[in-house]
Amino acid sequence: MKLWQKIMLSVTGILLFCGLISGWLVGAHLRERQLSRAVRIERSNFQTAEEMLIRLYQTELYSDMLKEEAISQTVLDSLLHQEMFGGCLLLDENGIVSNPTEYEIAYDSSWAEKGRFERDDYQIEELDGEYLLVMGSRLPEIGKTVYLFSIRDLTDIYEDVGAFMRQFLLIWISVMIAASVLTAAAAGLVLSPLGKLEKAARAVSGGDYSHRVEIRRKDETGRLAAAFNIMEQEVRRQVEELRETGEKQKQLLGSLAHEIRTPMTSVIGYSDTLMHVKLDPESRQKALKHIYEQSVYLQRLSAKMMELSGLYQNEAIHLERCEIRQILENAVWMAEKRWPDKSFWLLGEESFSVEGDPDLLLSLFVNLLDNAAKASAPGQEIRTEVFSEGRVSVRDFGKGIRPEELEKIREPFYTADPARKSGRGLGLGLAICEQIVRLHGAGLRIESSEGEGTEASVVFDLQFVYGTMKNSGTGSGTLETGKEELP
Repeated sequence: MKLWQKIMLSVTGILLFCGLISGWLVGAHLRERQLSRAVRIERSNFQTAEEMLIRLYQTELYSDMLKEEAISQTVLDSLLHQEMFGGCLLLDENGIVSNPTEYEIAYDSSWAEKGRFERDDYQIEELDGEYLLVMGSRLPEIGKTVYLFSIRDLTDIYEDVGAFMRQFLLIWISVMIAASVLTAAAAGLVLSPLGKLEKAARAVSGGDYSHRVEIRRKDETGRLAAAFNIMEQEVRRQVEELRETGEKQKQLLGSLAHEIRTPMTSVIGYSDTLMHVKLDPESRQKALKHIYEQSVYLQRLSAKMMELSGLYQNEAIHLERCEIRQILENAVWMAEKRWPDKSFWLLGEESFSVEGDPDLLLSLFVNLLDNAAKASAPGQEIRTEVFSEGRVSVRDFGKGIRPEELEKIREPFYTADPARKSGRGLGLGLAICEQIVRLHGAGLRIESSEGEGTEASVVFDLQFVYGTMKNSGTGSGTLETGKEELP
């Protein structure tokens, strides 16, 4: 049952109950007023008849016989048959003295004991569907046990009250029906916004969070609609946060799997060497050192990837002064271990220092070298060069990238080479690089020609660049220009 139907039935029930109670109270009050009026009129007439009977009896029929308290039934009967005593009857302990009416009353000896009908007492009796007003009074002036009664038919009063009740009930039912119809219409109008809310709720439950409820009211439905819209916005925000968190988790897992490949390759290579090759103590110690360094790097990198993905906010990322050429030398060394069939070159003698995280910068250049190696054929050169204006270039001469895919290669899980979509590449390399360069206030520029190769350039903001220096081939050098001299 719909809500407007419940409201209509509730209002109808309340109106019906109130109508019945009101009709009964009004009818009872009206009947009491009519009966009280009839009793007053009858008592006045009865008292007049009573006084007249006593006066006539004492004046006209007083005799020695009466002084002896003997009642002359003939005299009393003749008096009661006069018009002024219509509806009256007279009886004593011996029975009816005179009764010109069509009704009969039996004498009851308990009247005297109970004080009944001593002076103008009355009661209403029902007889065969008729309502009779019986009023009586004892007449000690005529005889000790002589009672005068008058009987009046009050059936008309009861019938009039009954007719009034029936008319009232019909009118009230008509009013109730009209009120119910109007209530149903008003309830439908007032509750119509709930239909919109139901539709919007179903849309939200189906995943459509753009369905707003447009209800411009200042009543409860308007406030409910406003609360629903706020709830919808909050649900949408939380769903977006969950979706974003899911994407970050997915990206984190991909990033970790992507990033651990190169260090793990080095660890596996040195471990295999230690197990199968007899090394002198110095070489053995060097291999163990590389394994330890790569393991520590993996530990730090996992924490940094988690923070970089936005899943955890901690202090795993530390910015410090980093010498770019030294980082590039480590990156080239790691790339050579993973891709022994490629030819890696670190060109030039330029270098500079930046404010950055050394582990993330190492991951950045390892990723760029890794992408270059994947696009290159065995034996092809991969050149890395440092420029004094704060730019680092990684250049390959492989297959290159089609122009329509250049804008897509930065997206997570996208690979430009269809042959690699089912291979070991996850398409996360450049997405990770994009986050790292953004963290360092740098920019990533990619230029490619299909069939000629690709050049990826990391351009650092000059405000984070401390200076340039010439490299002597060992990764160290002297500062030429910059903000301050390096130690």
